[in-house]
Amino acid sequence: MKLVVGMALLLLLLMGCSPSAALTPTDVPTGPSAIQVSIVTDDFAVGRPRLPFILYSGPQHAADVQRVTLTAFDLSQETPMPGWMGEATSYSDYVVPYWVAYPDLPRSGFWGLRADVILTDGSTTQAQFTIEVAEESQAPDVGDRPPASQNRTLETEPEIKKLTSDWKPEPALYEMTIAEAMQSRRPTVITFATPAFCQTQFCAPVVDSVKEVYRTHGDAANFIHIEVYKEFNPELVLADEMDEWGFASEPWTYVLDSTGRVTERFGGPISPRELTAALEPFLP
Repeated sequence: MKLVVGMALLLLLLMGCSPSAALTPTDVPTGPSAIQVSIVTDDFAVGRPRLPFILYSGPQHAADVQRVTLTAFDLSQETPMPGWMGEATSYSDYVVPYWVAYPDLPRSGFWGLRADVILTDGSTTQAQFTIEVAEESQAPDVGDRPPASQNRTLETEPEIKKLTSDWKPEPALYEMTIAEAMQSRRPTVITFATPAFCQTQFCAPVVDSVKEVYRTHGDAANFIHIEVYKEFNPELVLADEMDEWGFASEPWTYVLDSTGRVTERFGGPISPRELTAALEPFLP
């Protein structure tokens, strides 16, 4: 069975069947918006989870957005009131430009978010969406020591096309196990992604971002790509590490410090600029 890739469609459905209708009309627009929000990851936990999203105008991504401010509403309340408010950051150095916010979500359950959007011509619009927040993440979170996986490498499987579906792989990303990286006393970048079998246009280029950062910082950090599938023919077979780490979707990219603890985790798209900013504080 193929892995469920991305959560955008699920979350769009939640907008129609979740308690989002309880939002007060004075706080959230009820009419159609010129902008639609697509959430491009899952596994949100209580705290300040990374929330990446893509803005669309019809079938195309919205290229004329200047600023996005999010407001969070706790939908467990009988009358949800505005809570956390903050600006999202734009990352345009990716195949599909995306935005990221870190909302403060202190309780589990459904949360509604309103996006106040300022376009480049100065006009404004709004959009709303819903996410579900769990008490704890399914996969390793910031501060955790993740599983010391014994993933396949070029030493155990010399045929690189069996280790990755990337059509132009970087061999250095397949030379080390996660267990070895965690003992190396160097920071580590680990990405779980399937370049060839990704079901959305915005997740396959994650490996390209990792390769680009590797070319700059490969002498100071470990870089590992774990292919989502351990077999491609005659059917896709999920890699053991996907279950071991608790992933229900992909892609996921992790940064570990020199002690092997998670310092950042990124579900969905990640640009070279965002990944570099997360890695640089831990470089020697």
